[in-house]
Amino acid sequence: MDIENILHGAGLIFIFLGIFTIIVSAIGLFRLPDLYLRASAVGTSAGLGVASIVFGALLMDFSTANLIKALIAIIAQLLTSAVGSMAIARSGYLNNYKPAEITHTDELALTKRG
Repeated sequence: MDIENILHGAGLIFIFLGIFTIIVSAIGLFRLPDLYLRASAVGTSAGLGVASIVFGALLMDFSTANLIKALIAIIAQLLTSAVGSMAIARSGYLNNYKPAEITHTDELALTKRG
């Protein structure tokens, strides 16, 4: 077994792990009770899922050019998914969208606006 076959197998594992993460995130869209939990779950898991898929594709076809492209894509995905989900949740909060019953503490209401 040579290194190319090992990298190909590892790439497939990362791709399937990313697909699984995105599927779980999609299920969370239907199962979670409110906007805030949905935004948190989707932002986190979509960022990690796409990053895992990109990393798996990199392992399957490794080159220096692909490494640079993959690093840029992974960093951009992780940053934008986190910021995007936070912006969606903040927008819902500022428009008085009420959290679910299971939310015990409203930390934004406790902070002083100014």
